[in-house]
Amino acid sequence: MDYHVLKKNDSRWLVAATEIYNADWKAAKYLASKMIGDEFADWEGIVVAEAADRIVGFCSFVSKDIVDLDYSPYIAIVYVDPNFRSNGISKELVKIAEKQLLKLGFQSIYIVTQHVGLYEKWGYYQIDEAEDKFGRIMRVLVRNF
Repeated sequence: MDYHVLKKNDSRWLVAATEIYNADWKAAKYLASKMIGDEFADWEGIVVAEAADRIVGFCSFVSKDIVDLDYSPYIAIVYVDPNFRSNGISKELVKIAEKQLLKLGFQSIYIVTQHVGLYEKWGYYQIDEAEDKFGRIMRVLVRNF
């Protein structure tokens, strides 16, 4: 498994956006449209997991996520192809995104999710709850470094 951090000026950015768009998850299309629409700040980016030269997992690290709260930054839209799940890929994606954010000087990192138990295993805990832009009630988690 190969992991890569991509930012909007990377030559593979739009190719990755196209591949992400084709993932079987509505949030993937949302992420890809933000990538194609040039809605990323220079420091924001994505982490991709590749196997056999195709993206099998990804996540983003961004200043804002799908809730209107003052927390920042977020690790968002963590996805692993169903055929590659249970191999620690999501954990590795999150760990790489965390390292990127820590290098930028952030001491707290947030995740918005409906999952219970997954991110808690990695040191995150719930601090809030909020309605997202799609009308769903989401858990807001934080990990402090």
